[in-house]
Amino acid sequence: MPPHSLKAIAERTGLSVATVSRALGGSSLISEATREKVRRAAGEIGYARPPLVGAIMSSLRRSAQHSYLGNLGLVCISRPDERDWIAFHERFIDGAKARAAELGFNLGVFRHVPSDNCHAALNRALQTRGITGLIFINVQAQADFSRFDWAPFAAVQSDYPITTPTLHTMGIDHHRTLRMALMRLVDMGYRRIGFFIERHKDIRLAYKWLGAFAAFQCGAENLKPLPALVRPAIERAQFLKWFNRHKPDVVVGHKTAVIRWLRDAGVRVPRDAGFLNLNWHEADIPCAGIDLQAREQGEAAVEAVIAQIHRFEKGVPEHPKTIYIEGRWVDGPTLATVAKRTL
Repeated sequence: MPPHSLKAIAERTGLSVATVSRALGGSSLISEATREKVRRAAGEIGYARPPLVGAIMSSLRRSAQHSYLGNLGLVCISRPDERDWIAFHERFIDGAKARAAELGFNLGVFRHVPSDNCHAALNRALQTRGITGLIFINVQAQADFSRFDWAPFAAVQSDYPITTPTLHTMGIDHHRTLRMALMRLVDMGYRRIGFFIERHKDIRLAYKWLGAFAAFQCGAENLKPLPALVRPAIERAQFLKWFNRHKPDVVVGHKTAVIRWLRDAGVRVPRDAGFLNLNWHEADIPCAGIDLQAREQGEAAVEAVIAQIHRFEKGVPEHPKTIYIEGRWVDGPTLATVAKRTL
């Protein structure tokens, strides 16, 4: 019998396990003297009541309309000049809020612009609101959280917004998803696949997009290897220079502005060159792309952090785990049904 169990307290006090449980739960059926006796015995043996149990008992004493099991926080690490959520994060947050509500949790959303790597103000705000589970996302910024007080929280990050420490992580399997898309392009007949990406996007994903593209080019048969265009920002002049030099028959990347750039330069999309968007929900022009399952990622993040709460896991994990979701192909007008097969 564990020394911290309710049964151990019951034996120490001469009370029943049911009475001990009611006393620790603050039941009005138990006298103050008995509650004090139980609290004292619990302290002597080092009993710590699981927070989720307390939350459950509290919720049972509320009306069904207001019942909940606990509070979660979704923290978006931002830069001062980042004002609005992009469509991906709006869908992620919607999915997270809906799944949290289904599982009996409140989800608060916080925008955090790091001013130091202690993050003391954020830590105080989260604890003041009684938050026990955290989900971290970002747009562009990453942050060092090595001096953050992790002890009160279960936590998971989506992709890699936190550089240090290493947390449990969930997100898209970017490598497998891009490989799926590239194989589909090859099946459609494309042989000169061009790839471009803004550097900060690939850094944030631990170079998984670029790594998958390079690996695919090394192993694919009947494919003309083309150098990827990687820049801090993809701009029109440098993109067209790269395109005219290497002449890809399809271009894969995040930025739909390249469709306009190509058409303005006399390139017919998709007849002369196709386009596949790495993040279909961010497209402002109808196109083919990859659905990164933002809503499903939000749901999975909530499920992962609540599972930690159920297991009474807090702080930085000793053995961080990763949960992957595969992206989904979306057909669109920027790819031809049958492409040229010449190298």
